[in-house]
Amino acid sequence: MKKNLALSLLLLLSFSQMTTIAYGEIVSKIIDWSKKKTWSLTSVPRDFAASFDKKKIFILEEDNKVRVYANTYNGNRLGIIDVPPTTVAIDIAPRGGMLYLIDSDKTYTAIEITYKKKDDSIADWVVKHTWKTEARPIDIAQSFDKKYAFILESDSKVHIYSLTGERQKVFSVSPGTLAITVPSRKRTLCLIDRNARYKSVQLRLP
Repeated sequence: MKKNLALSLLLLLSFSQMTTIAYGEIVSKIIDWSKKKTWSLTSVPRDFAASFDKKKIFILEEDNKVRVYANTYNGNRLGIIDVPPTTVAIDIAPRGGMLYLIDSDKTYTAIEITYKKKDDSIADWVVKHTWKTEARPIDIAQSFDKKYAFILESDSKVHIYSLTGERQKVFSVSPGTLAITVPSRKRTLCLIDRNARYKSVQLRLP
């Protein structure tokens, strides 16, 4: 009986230690972080996007400008793009060669940006596409392959458009959906809403 009790206690102690180690490892992965860089902005931010290569940060600021910063310790400014005061959200192409805007007046705009080779600053920019959305837009997510614009609109739907504005697909979302994103290279749409819910939807697109 004592042997069985001792063996049980030993097993329980071993399991407890294993559990503690495993839990400690999980927690350490979650909370192991450090501040890499911080710098001040020119104006209050509304939205932002980071290039896939981690070289550029695009920030929509309250003074109706998108400022492009180098992702460095001092945040060198690479250029400024003036945008309409009705702009509500932005997204970019993976390397920052395109800037996508949505406006509260139901307008989508795609801007092509060229950079100087010597210092990566903006050399020029030009509007490539502009068209009207079905309803007032709330948030935008551009596909990694630059073929589709996913726009969360005020009719509680995500409308999927081609870059030239042809509607490809529409699907309903929960009322109160706040923001959307499309993880890079994946045909998955992720959403969050005011009811503290996260949802992931698998997409079927050509």
